[in-house]
Amino acid sequence: MGSYLFTISIVFISFLFSYKRPDKRIFEFVVLVVCFIICFGYMTGTDWRAYEEIYDSYKEPDNFYWRFLFVEPLYLCLNIIGNEAQLSFWTFYLIIKVLIFYKVISIFRRICPSNVCLLALTFYLGFWGVMIFIDPPFRNLIAVYIFLCSIRYFYERDLKKYLLLCWLAILFHYSAFLLIPLYFCNRSFSNRNIIIAFVLVNLLLLDADWVFALIGKLLFFLPQVAAKIENYTIGGEAETTGAGKILSLGYFIHIFFFIIILKSRKIIENRPYGNLIFNMGILYIFIFRLGLTVLIFSRIQLFISIFYSIAVALSLMSMKSNQKLFYVFIIYALAVFSNVNQMRSVYMVPYTNYFFYLDENLSFEERSNYNFIHSPYKEIDK
Repeated sequence: MGSYLFTISIVFISFLFSYKRPDKRIFEFVVLVVCFIICFGYMTGTDWRAYEEIYDSYKEPDNFYWRFLFVEPLYLCLNIIGNEAQLSFWTFYLIIKVLIFYKVISIFRRICPSNVCLLALTFYLGFWGVMIFIDPPFRNLIAVYIFLCSIRYFYERDLKKYLLLCWLAILFHYSAFLLIPLYFCNRSFSNRNIIIAFVLVNLLLLDADWVFALIGKLLFFLPQVAAKIENYTIGGEAETTGAGKILSLGYFIHIFFFIIILKSRKIIENRPYGNLIFNMGILYIFIFRLGLTVLIFSRIQLFISIFYSIAVALSLMSMKSNQKLFYVFIIYALAVFSNVNQMRSVYMVPYTNYFFYLDENLSFEERSNYNFIHSPYKEIDK
């Protein structure tokens, strides 16, 4: 657990020291440290087991090509490329994680003011970043990378190029289908209309059944996607990804920031990319609410969480001088609180790093069982 808390804390402390005079060298050093910790996690997490099995199955064609019936095709093609390049699974896996991580950082640097960039990164790491790079929903994360590459076209309203990249992302993870209607949210709405829509959405999502039925009808022309959603909501995976809850503590936290972002609208929109940051920041609360009712839709948060984090950090600019320090520490405290809740698991603790095991040739079974043997949280997960 200490490694994860250290990651968030070093970013936050660096923000405190460089807020008035941002230093490029401090930022780059902090990013390097964070990358080393969260991108090179080894025996932590859950999904790597399934992804390693898929990757290594290429050595037995009869055990690989049938997967095209169930797994997004471009992800499997990427596995073929990695195998043909003679890359081990972990080399393949870590290279892609590092590339995605630096794309995320490039978006922060590009659209977030330098004096609050580390504050936005603190918030992002606490709520999503540490978790999704330590235990990545790998195909989903690749789709996020492609979406981040499309942001220029989204912002410039170049629909053809944006759609092209969306379809590419869909072929890595079907959840990216929802990026298409996202394009039409790229316009200005009054605060009054936003609040009315927020109230209506909360009322409509009190019942999950009609949501599942509507999604199935809307996706009739994509039977594979519809089948996956049916499996997630009422099928074999419904217990972990299906109907969720109406309210949660996290929801109240995000409502707090939703109100702050609305109040800071002028400040945010006056910045470069301000309309994009504000719209994505506001949209996040709607996506979060949808994800509470249908858990699998919480994956959509990954696509816009960067912009939401920047909106939260930019809201600092609208604070009075005597409020700023309090707000900053609220962000840090909530980031730590969220991260502890996520990582307090047998799968996440203890933390192991790939580089520390380069000289050890551990079998799949040894790696898979490591945390179950050494974690202090194994009794909690039982």
